[in-house]
Amino acid sequence: MKRRGSLQLYLDVVLAALFIAALFCLGIGTLISEGDGLRGALASRQRLRTFLDDPDDAGVWDRFAARIHSLDDYLAKHLFLDDELGHLNARFQYALGKRMLQSGGELMLTLEGGQLYDLQDKRIPMKSAAREVLRLRASLPADTPFLFAYAHPGVYERAQFPPGYETLDYSNEMADELLDLLSAAGVPLLDSRAVLRASGLSSEQYLLRTDSHWATRAALEMARAAAQSAARLTGAELRSDLLDVRNFDSYTYPALFLGAYGQRVGAALAMPDDITIYWPRYRTNIRRRTEYLGEYTDVEGEFRDSVIRWRYLRALDGQSWNTVAYFDYGLTEDCDLYENHSAADCTILLLKDSFSAAMGGFLSLAADRVCAVDLRRSDRSLREWIDAVRPDIVIAAFSLPYLLNEAYDFP
Repeated sequence: MKRRGSLQLYLDVVLAALFIAALFCLGIGTLISEGDGLRGALASRQRLRTFLDDPDDAGVWDRFAARIHSLDDYLAKHLFLDDELGHLNARFQYALGKRMLQSGGELMLTLEGGQLYDLQDKRIPMKSAAREVLRLRASLPADTPFLFAYAHPGVYERAQFPPGYETLDYSNEMADELLDLLSAAGVPLLDSRAVLRASGLSSEQYLLRTDSHWATRAALEMARAAAQSAARLTGAELRSDLLDVRNFDSYTYPALFLGAYGQRVGAALAMPDDITIYWPRYRTNIRRRTEYLGEYTDVEGEFRDSVIRWRYLRALDGQSWNTVAYFDYGLTEDCDLYENHSAADCTILLLKDSFSAAMGGFLSLAADRVCAVDLRRSDRSLREWIDAVRPDIVIAAFSLPYLLNEAYDFP
């Protein structure tokens, strides 16, 4: 009996030592590989706003607590060997038959169609986000029409949820609250949920399985609806019929893209997404000027040559898939300026995020000048963009994650 107790004590000590050593190695590895990110988590004012109830009236303790929450959130998503450990964790949880995984600090659910989705399991009041959008509209010249296009992530139909799980997600309730507040203030609205449901497409046709973003078809449908709204608000003769999918050719790259959700569990457990690209059958000549990461691109030609970023549509590193194919129509560029002199006389300033970026290229088929700007990345203020572009209409096309992060200050 004494010998058995000594052996158990020895095993406990060895396991504890190994556990402490593993934590030490993970900590050192994280400090080395994520030093800049950790400093940003503690010091970035834009990031800290996410963790403050009232960023404009926060005390010393509120800001200290926000730094702790920010650091904890960053570490949950950027731990050393995070991918390898995440894949091992996912294998273990799937082996137990789970539909919902604890992954990267989020609750990730496998939907009925096989799509992966981060549950929005906390209901966050949307008054602050609505105020930001209203401040944006108020900062525009009085005679400039404004359209808010809401980009909904993830789940569009309750039937997509496994039975019983729909009560754990508040994304639709939060979207309804936001749009109700904006509608009450008289803001013209475009809701991707209504647009895509009315398209007659199945959710598998406009959503990705391994990522929170839309498939390209969704961006095309939303651009067509935005062109219709812009024509109504401005009186310009924008031909939304040019954005009818029947006027496009397409090509599908099978199993090319592994999105952010899929990267958490690994390609062995999540089949990469097909990526379908679209280009018009009719002749076009579009000039695109792009600013991105300090580099400038100036290209002109047919839509398929000037708008589509073909370099992202190939496998990398000897794999059959990549993690960048969703950049094919642009993503987080500082600015894309499209010019199409054969289109209607209308200048659109599109304030975009990663969901709506692809809308800019498609809108250039209907309007002769489209300037798509990501305010989070731009060095110019909105007022400077207004003065430079002199838009006939401003379209703010933002997703729920973009609005919740509050990583912007419009005026």
